[in-house]
Amino acid sequence: MIPAAVGTRSATYEVRQKEAMDWPMALAAVVLNLAGNKVSSARVLLGHVAPVPWRAAQAEAVLVGKTISEEVARAAGNAAVANAKSLGHNGYKIQLARVAVTRAILAAA
Repeated sequence: MIPAAVGTRSATYEVRQKEAMDWPMALAAVVLNLAGNKVSSARVLLGHVAPVPWRAAQAEAVLVGKTISEEVARAAGNAAVANAKSLGHNGYKIQLARVAVTRAILAAA
């Protein structure tokens, strides 16, 4: 096993319709590099909400320089989907992605 870098935290959060034998409806993966209590850099990736994995750079920008709190995590979740556009039948995924990002950040912190 390769040890994690000092000050690096990561987590994923999946939203599923049911627990067994099902693909996630939305997924967020987060890597936070911390300098003390503040985020020095962040990577936020969304899955199952676009044809390809989607990097949420706007959410990353919200996190840098901040201490993680519920308020900061919610702001990053909102930023992650700020420019999302529904195809009509999949509009619910915007809310699922928002929640997945928020919860992944809190889990990583």
